[in-house]
Amino acid sequence: MALSIRTRRLLKIIGGTVAGWVLAAFLTRLLVATDEAPLHVSITLAFGVIAGLLSVWFELRLVPRYLRRITAGRLLLVRTFFYTGMIALVVIILGGMIGVERAGVSLREVYRSQEFRAFLMSGRFLAIIVLFLGASFLINFVRQMSRMLGPGRLLGLFLGRYHHPVEEERLFMFLDLTSSTTLAERLGPLRFNAFKNDFFYDVAEPILATRGEIYQYVGDEVVVTWKVRNGKPTGDALRCFFLISEQIQARRERYLQRYGEAPAFKAGFHGGPVVTAEVGDIKRDIVHSGDAVNTAARIEAQCRSLGRRLLVSEHVLGWLAVPDGWRAVDLGLMPLRGKRAPVRLYGVEGEIEDAL
Repeated sequence: MALSIRTRRLLKIIGGTVAGWVLAAFLTRLLVATDEAPLHVSITLAFGVIAGLLSVWFELRLVPRYLRRITAGRLLLVRTFFYTGMIALVVIILGGMIGVERAGVSLREVYRSQEFRAFLMSGRFLAIIVLFLGASFLINFVRQMSRMLGPGRLLGLFLGRYHHPVEEERLFMFLDLTSSTTLAERLGPLRFNAFKNDFFYDVAEPILATRGEIYQYVGDEVVVTWKVRNGKPTGDALRCFFLISEQIQARRERYLQRYGEAPAFKAGFHGGPVVTAEVGDIKRDIVHSGDAVNTAARIEAQCRSLGRRLLVSEHVLGWLAVPDGWRAVDLGLMPLRGKRAPVRLYGVEGEIEDAL
């Protein structure tokens, strides 16, 4: 049985995190072990795996619970000291295990010994903690900046990937809240902003899972893009919409309790050649410009008049294979504002369960 998109992404996160902690454990082993007191490889590996799994729990269970309640600066400090504390714990445990192997006494006796206390007060232990404190701060700072700018954007700006304009093929999805004006009047500006931010937060996971990039937020709309290589988007773009539907449906009760209404949304897909370039000086950004972006926005605007939640252009449908259980309904040629020639549109329908 094929694994779902979310399961594959979860396994990738777990595997990467555990591998990173195993590497950190072996690095710590090199720093604290000696020729007279080597530490068995299996013990080091076990502690690396345990630390990795604790980190996965911290990032996937604990952080999301409080992520929207704290500022980016506080989250950076929390992450920095959590991982530094984890490293300190690993050093203490591995140091204790070294003492057990060397002296042949119990772990409790090792921790009570003057030698171990001297190690904890030594400059060597302090140097290890300071080293990992700096590394943890730097790594988590880059992670948060990357998440704030969008995956790949920080590296792209740093390397100057789009310092000179580049022509490339991209697919765009304009995802827009339905009846947002009416909802804003009922909720008021502050509560509607909270409603909108909750929605943007909830759509992020399906977008990442399908390898999409959040290009920009425009009012109550989020614009998502996928690169097109060899005539095919790099991620599972069409499935993204149905994963978002499933995500919002799963959290429907929470929205109803908080706001009295759950989000309804619609989307339009289109793609083609665009020019991608780095712009600005004081505030730099990477922007996409071209007919493909404007046409995607016009297609999304047709959802209301056609009574459809998801519209896809004929050009894009040629890139995306419609999975079994879904169907694309030909709606004919439609005139779009600002375009001379009409565009053939398709309404895509499918069960949410099929997207899992």
